[in-house]
Amino acid sequence: MRATQVSMGVVAHDERGEQVLLDILRAARPYQDAAVYVANYAIALRKLGDDAHAEGIVHFALSRMRPDNDGCVSVARLRDRLSDLSYSGTLAPALARLETAGIVTLMTTEDGAAPRVRLRIPL
Repeated sequence: MRATQVSMGVVAHDERGEQVLLDILRAARPYQDAAVYVANYAIALRKLGDDAHAEGIVHFALSRMRPDNDGCVSVARLRDRLSDLSYSGTLAPALARLETAGIVTLMTTEDGAAPRVRLRIPL
């Protein structure tokens, strides 16, 4: 195996890909059409480099997540959704770049609660 499994429920990278392919075959036609679009989007992002790829993943994930009543997604929920991304090495820098680009707004609270993200430009 190429990936190390560190806890129960963790899927090795190659196994995750195999599961994705099987899930696409099982999905409804609209999701199969979307899978083709998303796969092409992912390939284009990879060609642009690691930063663009990370930003695309974060942007896509936020676009597919239901915001809370205040129109925001907590960074904690985003981290759960993207648990394979390093927070300090990948996720936080990608969020900062997306904020600079005007795609998201990062919001912090004075009470020490987890930061929140407001998606300004969905995919």
